[in-house]
Amino acid sequence: MKRLLTLMFAFLVSASLTLAAQEPASKDLTANDKGVQKAENKEAKASAKGKTMSLTGWVKDQDGKTVFINDKDKKAWDISNMDAVKGHEGHHVKVQAKLDESSHSLAVEKLTMLKKTKQTGEEQKKEEQK
Repeated sequence: MKRLLTLMFAFLVSASLTLAAQEPASKDLTANDKGVQKAENKEAKASAKGKTMSLTGWVKDQDGKTVFINDKDKKAWDISNMDAVKGHEGHHVKVQAKLDESSHSLAVEKLTMLKKTKQTGEEQKKEEQK
């Protein structure tokens, strides 16, 4: 009888550990997700206050229009003043811009090209082919 109770207890303990191991992971944000959330919050605050913000990213053509892709959260922003980025399509840049959350656009005030060492290998190859 003692042996049977010991086996039952061992079975229950191992079954409960197995079930606990199969539960989905908690919904904690990873470090990258936290960085994205922090960037989005910072953008929203700057937009609400009408402040100029410094962003790093890519000027790219997307669906027939030129947009700015932010490095932090990988979100595409419409550019309200296209003359400010003319000739920089496909370049990695740093911009000083005012954000407009309602239309998800930005008005570029200053644009600085980043060094080629900051660009990806794919982008460098495109530049060399030109």
